[in-house]
Amino acid sequence: MSLNVFCKHAVLICVGLLLSGCAGRSAHPVAVTNSLDGILDCAGISREFVANERSIRQTLQERVFAQGKNVVVGAAGFVFLPAWFFLDPKSPERTEIQALRNRNKVLEDISRAKGCGPIRSQMGDFYRQLDQGSRKS
Repeated sequence: MSLNVFCKHAVLICVGLLLSGCAGRSAHPVAVTNSLDGILDCAGISREFVANERSIRQTLQERVFAQGKNVVVGAAGFVFLPAWFFLDPKSPERTEIQALRNRNKVLEDISRAKGCGPIRSQMGDFYRQLDQGSRKS
């Protein structure tokens, strides 16, 4: 193998490694407690709970997209090996969804302590599926 071909391969590998750092993102979970929790009224608790569930739905859509992208990139990797550098094994969405669920549990506790009515989740079925999926992993 000539030096010129070796240098081209070395450059291609280096570029692939550099770009692989761009694949995926870090998790940004919400805090479970907030310094303003004590001053929340019942309506504020409910609003935040609903907003968290909306964020869970958006994060779930992002997770489904990321999983689909991983399937496509993984398949492309059989034809063009450097494509595997773009796989995202981190799954930050799972961490963020769990943090939002934990925050909502805290909001439910605050709601009970303040004598507010029960907060009804619109995502009970999704939570059951998520819990079953995490037990299998």
